[in-house]
Amino acid sequence: MPTYSAAQLLKLRTVAPPPGKPVWANQLADVIVDPVPATLCGPGLYALFLDGALFYIGLHVGAEAEPSCSVLHRWMLHVVGQTLRSPRISFSRGPLRTLLDALPSDAMIDALADCLPDGRATDLGVLGRHPLIAGSHCTSQKAAFAAVHWDVFGPGHEAAMLDRITCLFHPVAGDWEGALAGATGRERGDWVRERWLRGAETALVAQFRPVCNAATPLGTRSGRIGVAAVRAAMVAALPPILPRFDRDRYDAQVARRRAAPAAIAAAYATGPGTPDDEELLLAEEEGVSPGELRVRRRLTERGTALVDALRDHCPSSLELYFTDTPDLRIRLAVERSPLLVIRTAGDRLRCDTRASVKTCRMLGHAAEAVADGPMKARFYLDPESATPGDLLALVGAALPAPVAGLREIA
Repeated sequence: MPTYSAAQLLKLRTVAPPPGKPVWANQLADVIVDPVPATLCGPGLYALFLDGALFYIGLHVGAEAEPSCSVLHRWMLHVVGQTLRSPRISFSRGPLRTLLDALPSDAMIDALADCLPDGRATDLGVLGRHPLIAGSHCTSQKAAFAAVHWDVFGPGHEAAMLDRITCLFHPVAGDWEGALAGATGRERGDWVRERWLRGAETALVAQFRPVCNAATPLGTRSGRIGVAAVRAAMVAALPPILPRFDRDRYDAQVARRRAAPAAIAAAYATGPGTPDDEELLLAEEEGVSPGELRVRRRLTERGTALVDALRDHCPSSLELYFTDTPDLRIRLAVERSPLLVIRTAGDRLRCDTRASVKTCRMLGHAAEAVADGPMKARFYLDPESATPGDLLALVGAALPAPVAGLREIA
């Protein structure tokens, strides 16, 4: 498991900064090795270090688990994104507000604030379209890290910056392709990510609390963690025998992604517009599925609050998950079929349920019958007035027997 200086693999290229962003948001990274070493290709875990100290842990797999897909696709984004030198830097409103409040006297953060109409006093909740809130390419954690090390990452230091970043990649077992027999297309990448890599990545982030991971709350990073400790932990975290692709388990678990933890969802999954490929990649790496990201991007502020509350109050007997349709669904944890499906419909939510039309109307919803499929009724819900209890009551009404926890929430 060799380590590389980022300067061995990548070089920086200066471009014009976009309007509405700081003048130093002007660096892209290009790959300078050809061919890419085989040791950097295929799925695996990776870590990034500044002057030998850990700052990020991630997972890597191509969309279809292509053996030729190299981790450099991740690293060329990170060396400019996590240093805040990328032209594409942008935030969700909440993380940007947290950042402005947490670092009130920092020169780099001042430069970000100067791009806003009223500086640090700008009300981001009512601010319309703006280049700095155009997506979730950055988090408050990454920006705070860059601010602390602006003497390394800031303008004028480009020639030496990549020399101080070390990259570590630990691939999965060498015979991994045989374990994917029967999987096709995106099933391959989904299986590798969720069944082989996700648990290991989550455990490593919890163990080491890297400063740039969205799951590490701002200001709670661990002390200095070196390459040797992370390398040993990665070896221990990845199973020597990889779970073979299983169609039933894929359909029941992998294709239906559970809602992301609150901190990660807040960092990546709020904001205007349709997420681009880079945002999807960055969010999925840390646990926000494309389906969840797309659903959340279409929600109003009140709709987001409702989904968050529903996630947080869903009893353990139920499973709240997202699909790539995109939609949000709730089912019994021991079953495959959903009891409630929620999709965005402008400012409202469209709800399809297994509860009867009569039951929905008794619960106060103007429901109509669904012509075909397993769902019996459909209605539209205003998130301004709805509560988690309203939705969980529908789930309970769709069951032949009571489920523990539903009555208390409803």
